[in-house]
Amino acid sequence: MALSESLNINPDRIPNIKGGLHIAQLVLALTIFILEIVLFRADGAKINGNNAWPFGLCFLSIPAWIYLALSPRYERTRRVANPNVMLVIDSIFAIFWLSAFASQAAYNTANSCGKACAVSKAIVGIAFFELFFWILSTLISAYTLRFYQQNGDLPGYEKIGSSQNIDPDKAAFSMAPHDEEAYAPINMDDHHDDAHDDLSRPYDPDSFGSRPVYEAESSYTPHHTSSPAPHENPFDNSYRTHSSVSPQPGPFADPYAAPSGGPKIYAPPADDYDDGRPAQFPSANYDRTLH
Repeated sequence: MALSESLNINPDRIPNIKGGLHIAQLVLALTIFILEIVLFRADGAKINGNNAWPFGLCFLSIPAWIYLALSPRYERTRRVANPNVMLVIDSIFAIFWLSAFASQAAYNTANSCGKACAVSKAIVGIAFFELFFWILSTLISAYTLRFYQQNGDLPGYEKIGSSQNIDPDKAAFSMAPHDEEAYAPINMDDHHDDAHDDLSRPYDPDSFGSRPVYEAESSYTPHHTSSPAPHENPFDNSYRTHSSVSPQPGPFADPYAAPSGGPKIYAPPADDYDDGRPAQFPSANYDRTLH
């Protein structure tokens, strides 16, 4: 902690400071990107390497922002957030934006901006602040590396999300005692099974009436008794005739014969199909074709 005390910097604020710097860099780079498009479309403005380099650097900086701002903030990606690599990347892009600032200034000096020199000068000014923020982020990365060498972890990043480790089973503003019973499950059912007299046997079929459940009106009991059935199966109309007496069919009975000697419900075709004869199509007017 000697380094943080000597510089009067709170290590827990490093993630927010570093993230704020990268957000500012992103906003300024987006502004430069839009102004470069305006400059490309201006009358008399030339498109060459001097103004194309700041335009392309806006895209080239995206992977650096993703690594520098996001990798140390999450526990699963923190293993790849090496402070040495972070310092190298910040330093390289600070040099890149220094060259972009000088390149756009040289573009104005060569009078290549045509009728959009004001836009080009605005790009130079914004590129200067972009360079300034990259220098600041490089200094923060240098501090992060020094802190890592002294303490073995990244400053402030290890505490991100630690305050949110709350047991989801324990509700907010809970009045439960803070002892071994604090995390006991809450019984939301105020009714007890032994308090019911009539429903002491909830799965007893006799509790639904005089007849069991399997003989209720919705059952599919086959009519095999000789006594008249009080309720006939409504789904059995197409397969047998309604009669008060339904004899039990034998195991070798004709399955296609209707009960009580009525007409057969279904019978296979009388003549067998001959596989050897040629196919015959029904008579029709086959000359009607589409041309």
